[in-house]
Amino acid sequence: MTREDGYELPVLPGRLQRLAEELEEEGLPALDGAPDRVAALVELAYALRPHLHEGRVPSYGVLLPPDSVFSPQIEHAALNSIADLIPAHDLDLQFARRFADGVTSFAVRSHTSVDHLACFARNMAEEYDLVGLQSSIGGLIIQRHPAGQVRVFGPAGVVRWNGTSWHHDAPMDAWISRLAEVAPGLPVDGVRPLLRFAVHKLGGRGIGATLIWRPTDHDIPTHRHEPLVRNAPRLRLDHIGEEAALAQALSQTDGAAVFDGDGTLTALAIRLAPSHAAERAIGVMSGMRHTSALRYSHDDLDAIVIVVSEAGPVTLMHGGRAITSVDPTEERIG
Repeated sequence: MTREDGYELPVLPGRLQRLAEELEEEGLPALDGAPDRVAALVELAYALRPHLHEGRVPSYGVLLPPDSVFSPQIEHAALNSIADLIPAHDLDLQFARRFADGVTSFAVRSHTSVDHLACFARNMAEEYDLVGLQSSIGGLIIQRHPAGQVRVFGPAGVVRWNGTSWHHDAPMDAWISRLAEVAPGLPVDGVRPLLRFAVHKLGGRGIGATLIWRPTDHDIPTHRHEPLVRNAPRLRLDHIGEEAALAQALSQTDGAAVFDGDGTLTALAIRLAPSHAAERAIGVMSGMRHTSALRYSHDDLDAIVIVVSEAGPVTLMHGGRAITSVDPTEERIG
């Protein structure tokens, strides 16, 4: 397995070699950013197939930060201020993993061993939280969620294994840059909180939804909305509890959710009614949610539409155009 920078993994035992080849064949940057790529591959292999005890499949979490995190010359407040670091130098690697649940406790691995246990004061199982943690400390985070999904968090984004297939979500900045090319007339950087919510809160939990972001004061096109629920609470995406409430509602509600430029919910359970022009211009996509959303984006040029599929992938839409990848050469519909 060779990278563009010339790094090549050594010859590995069969199981690790097969996993490395699978990652390469799928084009997945799961090991990018790891201070030790072999150690990261070993931890990913363990997360995919952890040791069972009395028939129970354990959850798991491991941090693989850069060596500088524990350098005496560098104060790494990002980790030390939110977690208790318990030395575990004398513990056998296999046994040390037993303390890491990937929810509030994580193993901290160096090249050959688990050196510390990072114990957090709050639940860190959510994808949203681990994306922020990785951004703060660098390196790689690997988690086997209690629900069974395996996720890798690194500078190249999030790589997920759902038990049957892999999926990769690029970093948020890459999505924003791509969106700026497609919707140059809108202040697209403002959609970041909603996009983060869609990718890491909804997509990470397999909650399908249609989210409409309208950063302007222009009126919604006439007859394009039909509200099925009145008086939705004005929940805000920059408040953790309110985000959780919104995700809970979306997991049980059909129709689109509409947000203003500040990321505040303004309407929920909206049935989208396309114009005749949109129906003529936009054919049928892979499902009704995507089709109605893309047609709506054709009618409302002041909006960015985000569609989250139940399988996790996110599609951005503007002006009747669907954006399925940060790389236009990989874009595909259907």
